[in-house]
Amino acid sequence: MFRHTDQPTILCVVRQVFLLGLAAALMFCSLGTRPATAQQAVVRDPQALTLIASSLNALTGSVSVNDATLQTTAAYVAGSDEESGTAILIARVNQESIVQLNLSGGIRQEIRNGPAGAWSGPDATVHAMANHNCLTEASWFFPALTLEAIAADPTLAVSYLGPDSSKGATLLHLQVARLLPGQSAGATALISTLSTMDIYLDPKTSLPLVLDFNTHPDTDANTNLPVEIQFGNYQNANGWLVPLRIQKYLQRTLLLDLTVSNVLVNSGVPASEFALPASTGGAQ
Repeated sequence: MFRHTDQPTILCVVRQVFLLGLAAALMFCSLGTRPATAQQAVVRDPQALTLIASSLNALTGSVSVNDATLQTTAAYVAGSDEESGTAILIARVNQESIVQLNLSGGIRQEIRNGPAGAWSGPDATVHAMANHNCLTEASWFFPALTLEAIAADPTLAVSYLGPDSSKGATLLHLQVARLLPGQSAGATALISTLSTMDIYLDPKTSLPLVLDFNTHPDTDANTNLPVEIQFGNYQNANGWLVPLRIQKYLQRTLLLDLTVSNVLVNSGVPASEFALPASTGGAQ
């Protein structure tokens, strides 16, 4: 089932920008950084924005996406731990998402709500996500929402880096990084690094094929663990182009392999779905 509803409001976009800015500012204040007096301009490359607009047009026909729900089969591999099962992935504007894996070894869940998040494993112990792992896009599994967020967020610098053949084919390489005002030079550089995402578009179809970013240990923002999301088998369903194969690599090793069986778009998922549970365990 595929459904359309109303476009996201301006208030949603403003809230998204404010919450992410607040999270980063609080994080770096806790590190003892002092605001810089000089302001650095956010550069939003017109060619990059044109490519993003073309990609959104290909994905959605320029109809805004408010939320998306994917039902999938799932294969999870972490070292010698190989599990299978199903998954449900829900994303909404305002940097809200849920990834729930119902696997043979138990339930694994991650929830993002703006600048904060929580995760739990098969033991059901809830851990708070570190703020430095909440600065990249929460809707990593649904490209239309990711691109909409980038297009609407004035704190994101966007660049077109040209054709790139590093992924095995020549793709169009975009890079995105957050730039917040009022931070020291060191804090500005760290925020930019933590929020950087690389997007690779098919030059013929404009569809996103790869999304790269880094995650980090909860206790160490300076150690980068590369994540790569690969999108494949795009299918047209009631006007939406949706990738039915989503693979997530961690440190260049396949971690999660998803095959989408059903998609709901703009079904009216409420914000209350993304309320964070109270943490019952320390960060790991």
